[in-house]
Amino acid sequence: MIGIKYSVIRKIAFCILPVILFSCKYENRIVERGAIFVANLDSTCTSEFKYSNLYRKVMAIALDNKEVMLVEISKMLVYKDRLYLLDRKSQGVYAFQKDGRFVRKFGNLGAGPDEYVNCRDFAINSDAGEIYVYDMVKHRIHKYDIISGSYKESIQVDKSIDIDYITYNSGYLYAAQTSNRSEKKEEVYYLLYRIDIESGRKTAQWLDAASYNKGWNDELMHGNIFYNIKEDEDLFVLGLMDTVMCIKKAEILPFLAIESERLVQKEDILEEEQIPTSNPRVRSKRMMSLLTRLSAQNKYYQIFNVFEHNSMLYFNCMGRISYFVQYDEKRRTTSTYSRMTDDVLFQMIPDHFQLPIFLSTDKTGVYYYVPNENLSELKYFIEENNISEEVVNRESVKKLDDDSNPVILYYEYKD
Repeated sequence: MIGIKYSVIRKIAFCILPVILFSCKYENRIVERGAIFVANLDSTCTSEFKYSNLYRKVMAIALDNKEVMLVEISKMLVYKDRLYLLDRKSQGVYAFQKDGRFVRKFGNLGAGPDEYVNCRDFAINSDAGEIYVYDMVKHRIHKYDIISGSYKESIQVDKSIDIDYITYNSGYLYAAQTSNRSEKKEEVYYLLYRIDIESGRKTAQWLDAASYNKGWNDELMHGNIFYNIKEDEDLFVLGLMDTVMCIKKAEILPFLAIESERLVQKEDILEEEQIPTSNPRVRSKRMMSLLTRLSAQNKYYQIFNVFEHNSMLYFNCMGRISYFVQYDEKRRTTSTYSRMTDDVLFQMIPDHFQLPIFLSTDKTGVYYYVPNENLSELKYFIEENNISEEVVNRESVKKLDDDSNPVILYYEYKD
């Protein structure tokens, strides 16, 4: 455990002990992993990370828009030869072939037994060949056959918790609650729950927000919070957590601890910001105030876009800017970068360009996407010969217009 701050060790030990003593109803013990990884963000800071250090080529995937028009890609999962996309704005989960051909939509908006009012998130049960669509309004999970798209059944999720995100791992559904919308001060707010996939009942809970989220009781600007890195092994991190947790075969264990003199502390959260509220206006105002304050102080907070390749862990960390971090799991060394340069997509780097947005990974690469509103800029760079001639399907991007779907960019690992 050399190099781990006492506060990190104390936090893990503190949270395990009460769980063991008082978990009469739910099995919610955090398994000790031994010497967890520790990324010290102050150890090495370098100005630039080049994509060519990690990727050897990029392929553009233009998504078919003849039958469906996407507004945004909120989440993506890869299963066999298909891409499964969530669009929270158009309220749907869609399947595409890896070449961009549309396959189907799962379910529809409506009040029927097989329909959803709000399509908040989805998960894939690869064991049963099912896709689960979570309706946040009705607290229901709809099950569909992942190949045919046919509806199977729905389950009512435990209404004692307000979950926002879900994932499937080794026979269980795991759900994250990103904000405490209850104003009962005596209630303990947990970040992670395990849900029985047959009954919808909560069977376990971990990570109380007071200890693991610095007392912050509300959501931040989340994209992904679950990251699959190996078969039956998912990482979990959200909000102000400084420890990345691992979900593996019904166990929750610490995976990576973050160290830095600039790391956000519980003392950085104002007392009034720690009081739960259901008022959306107050919650929004608090979040913007917190983010503005942490940015002005150049504090490190919010770990996101986590993926692993060849014993290297990569992730972003917010500060005044978004930092990119590379952690060597064998050497136990950390490199922090203040800038990322996409020299795989570009042969001539433009002065200003919005980097593609991280989506997901598979064994051979990483998926990013370019939103609809940035397609004209991407086409402009192709016309100006900024985009590399080596980009696979480069010419397909030229044919896109304002009515096109977002473009997925698949970056293939060098080895």
